[in-house]
Amino acid sequence: MLKISLSQIEVKNDLEINLKKIKDFIQISKGDLVIFPELALTSYKFRFSSFSQEIINSALQEIQKLTHIYKKSVLIGAPFYENNQIYNATYFISSQKIEVVAEKFLLFPEIDKNFTPGKKRKLIEINGFRLGIIICFELRSPEVIRNLIKEGMDILVVVAQWPEARVNHWESLLKARAIENQIFVVGVNAISEIDNIRILGKSLVFSPLGNPLLEVSEEEKIIEVIIPKEKDKIPYPLRTPYLEFFEKVKSIEELKELIKKRKEKGQIMVFTNGCFDILHAGHIHYLSSARSLGDFLVVGLNSDESVKKIKGSLRPINSEKERAYALSALECVDYIVFFDEETPEKLIKELKPDILVKGADWEEEKIVGATFVKSYGGKVERIPFKFDVSTTKIIEKILKIYKN
Repeated sequence: MLKISLSQIEVKNDLEINLKKIKDFIQISKGDLVIFPELALTSYKFRFSSFSQEIINSALQEIQKLTHIYKKSVLIGAPFYENNQIYNATYFISSQKIEVVAEKFLLFPEIDKNFTPGKKRKLIEINGFRLGIIICFELRSPEVIRNLIKEGMDILVVVAQWPEARVNHWESLLKARAIENQIFVVGVNAISEIDNIRILGKSLVFSPLGNPLLEVSEEEKIIEVIIPKEKDKIPYPLRTPYLEFFEKVKSIEELKELIKKRKEKGQIMVFTNGCFDILHAGHIHYLSSARSLGDFLVVGLNSDESVKKIKGSLRPINSEKERAYALSALECVDYIVFFDEETPEKLIKELKPDILVKGADWEEEKIVGATFVKSYGGKVERIPFKFDVSTTKIIEKILKIYKN
């Protein structure tokens, strides 16, 4: 079993006040693991730009001393500074180490404006349980959680500053994530106020059957809960079926309607283009990086006619149908649309992407459509290459092998 102490504390806009309370809670808690809410060390109103990782580390080291004395581990929300960026992070602290185990990737508009989307996500193991951590708004994304399930997660920990106005979502989503993934879900919420938005606790724990394991409270308190080693027996396995990719090739008119619907939900469209003749690691990294910049990725694919105009009569190696089929198998690609022109300028003007992406080898002023996209407030992003590979280089290598 695993004894967990949910520290539902009132988070102030003062690191020293918060640190003192955190240390007090650690001393009197009974759990093997003591969990504090999102940004429990600093709050959201902290003067982030005036501080540094050294100041955060100093506070975390004080907490670490207590983990050694009281033989406990701690999960706590605090900023993480790296390479001139600030991340909304969760730290795991034990007598042996202090490490970032989660960085908030899905940032809440405005509230998370001081932070950069993070990528770190690491499971921790305590008493035979594997715990995955997500931060507040990420509870709304089953995709993030399902990736942790693939890593063998037993318990999902959600650290949050979830607003009172949407507390019904908090309760429903925690329960749903437990049931759909057949895991224990632990939600630790703060008591605070962010720009007149009230945060009123109501930390919760659900079993894999969706049964609550404790009573909700709006008081500042430590809530003790025991996670049993043997979870509720479910009479059926957790299925993860392979769903064959759907038809991603769309006409311009079909695509415009889909884009309209998705933008109505506040989603961000990313657009890039290319021939993608012989699909390789460079393409995969480039497309994955592009997709990570928004909510859906549209790929403008040069038709066979377009490729011949650019590359000559011997190209493409693979037909447009084959190239589109290969791209469709990539999870990072949401939609594909062909264009016959040498450049996608006409297509970009039709679709009006929020973010236009090209490789870092292109200077921004030479990227087709860049000026147009920026004219209505869109962004242009240049992605560095991770692999020194291209279709041309692959062809040259094959010809060299053939000649030898």
